[in-house]
Amino acid sequence: MAYIVDIGFRGRYHEVDDVEAVGEAIERAGEEALNEARERVEGSSLPVEVHVEHAIPHRGIVDTSREIDADLVVMGTARRLDECRNLIGSATDRVVRMSAVPVHVVKAEPVEEIIVHVREGTAFDRDDVRAIAIRSMEASYSSSLTETEIRDVVERWYGTERFDELVSDPDTSLLVAERERGAVGFSQSHLVETPAGTVGEIHWLHVEPDHRGEGIGAELFDRTQTALEEAGAEWISAFVLADYEAGNAFYRAQGLDPVESQTVQIGEKSFEERVYAEAVPTEEQPHPHVESRTTEDGEEVFVHYGERKSGSKAPFFAVYTNRDLRTRYGWFCSNCETFDTAMDTMGRIVCNQCGNHHEATRWDAVVTE
Repeated sequence: MAYIVDIGFRGRYHEVDDVEAVGEAIERAGEEALNEARERVEGSSLPVEVHVEHAIPHRGIVDTSREIDADLVVMGTARRLDECRNLIGSATDRVVRMSAVPVHVVKAEPVEEIIVHVREGTAFDRDDVRAIAIRSMEASYSSSLTETEIRDVVERWYGTERFDELVSDPDTSLLVAERERGAVGFSQSHLVETPAGTVGEIHWLHVEPDHRGEGIGAELFDRTQTALEEAGAEWISAFVLADYEAGNAFYRAQGLDPVESQTVQIGEKSFEERVYAEAVPTEEQPHPHVESRTTEDGEEVFVHYGERKSGSKAPFFAVYTNRDLRTRYGWFCSNCETFDTAMDTMGRIVCNQCGNHHEATRWDAVVTE
């Protein structure tokens, strides 16, 4: 028997003064649960082995089953809220997909089910989305941004015209999570074509502060991932500021790994942003690559296909003057394959040849479970 202490607890309890005490309490609860289960099984004269591991839940289960050479994994699962996942939970789903050992799933009825409905967003959701974004960012980023700065960026991202563009864009997925009294969260993601394949990028995932800890963020992530995969995404990536511990812990708990970092500009400040992606075997990993190209003026530059911005017609890719990617040259428009582009201080990029343009839609994928 194994009990996995979710290493993502630090993100969920980052505001608690003694977070180590929380971790110790979680571990003690696991040991008590295992001891109680051991007593029941030993009463049937069966040999028992117990393991307490610290890991992302589904990985801890898969790794432990492999290390002890298990013949079968037995897991319980609460009923999912999504109609398509009524009999399987998020962690259980990932174990079933990743485990080389057969998995037997036992359905457990929840004591109290929190009803959450996730649906596609419409133009009528604009006010709710803006309000959720503001309250979520104020709860998570008040130490970095002023209230005025937060409201300004949300207005820029979700103003009337911009919001209408988002909900009508076939390559954008806007999902809204609702409880009985209205919207409590949303996600915004985009399909991006790259030379390595189609990427599903999660730009935003917000949950109302009063509803954090109810699993709404995880439900939104699962539905967002499904929507992107059904739309043709070959793998999923997400973005979060390196300093936002709760966001990083959230994505790790969903099975994503940090694969690279980049610098983003928020006002006059620079921040490190981490890019998370699904962990797959090395031979299957679609590694973004750097390509040498020649500008219209005959200068050799290097296009980094791992650093991209969505465009109205096709994505833009970052361009550097050298292969080590230290000095930025500009942006490459993949629609008409030109370097004749411009970027303003608000993060908007425009191609001077074909009119392809990128509107700044995020500086961080704000997440919370």
